[in-house]
Amino acid sequence: MKRITTASSTGITTWRQPVIVILSLCFILLAGCKAEQKVASYNDLYSERPLTVLIAPVQDNAKRPPIRTKQDELFNQEYTSAALYMRETLSQPLVTMGYYTLPPLASDVVLDRIGMEYKQLMNGDLHLLDSLYHIDAVLLVAIHKWQEPEINEMVVYAEYTLRSTKTNTDLMHTWVRGRKIQPVDNEGEAIELPSDTEFMLSSGLDIRTVRRCILVEQMSDFVIRNLPISSRRWYYKHDQYVSANPSYYRFNILPDGSIEREEYNEDAFGNECFTD
Repeated sequence: MKRITTASSTGITTWRQPVIVILSLCFILLAGCKAEQKVASYNDLYSERPLTVLIAPVQDNAKRPPIRTKQDELFNQEYTSAALYMRETLSQPLVTMGYYTLPPLASDVVLDRIGMEYKQLMNGDLHLLDSLYHIDAVLLVAIHKWQEPEINEMVVYAEYTLRSTKTNTDLMHTWVRGRKIQPVDNEGEAIELPSDTEFMLSSGLDIRTVRRCILVEQMSDFVIRNLPISSRRWYYKHDQYVSANPSYYRFNILPDGSIEREEYNEDAFGNECFTD
């Protein structure tokens, strides 16, 4: 189990972050033998050094209940809103890592012109994106399932793939079980965090949709920020010795807002995600 405390919860100021990043890299260089390094996990990505990434629409495979009442309709809308919000927030961590991204509207225009959707992007020939638009890779994300095992929990199963437009190979392929756990009061009812309430008031979304949006945004940020830093950045070569996340893991947002990563495996993901 790996627990990560977020910068916001520690009060780390912006001017100190570069120093902390450098110190962290030095520490990981010394301790890197304990986990597989990025240079091994992302060997193809280091060979190709992509810079421009197209973000495809999120493939929303989550099963919806049949609509019989207005409540059913609202429940289904939570899923749809979370998937749309997820795509809107995928660009920021890529940009932070030094990659160029196309805005969603521009990406949609490009995909419409070449006539490719999720299945073709996952399995087809992507060379046209390279030759016509100079796009190096495509980020594909699929939401496979939502669950609510407890009154204060929301769980999502997602798949992240970064495909090369030059070689049609997977530069990254990760499966994650994300979970957001709300604190509870003495009666066992979920308590909203101040950040959840602030999000709800600023977005106009209901609190259940807000929980889903926060979960998929923070989970995606955690996944994408583990990619190798773009070769445009000066510490690109140092970053290759940082520990890589495994291909399968659990991502948890704990009641106090901190983040935890737990070990997982392919069998557990398949059994939990693809069976009712």
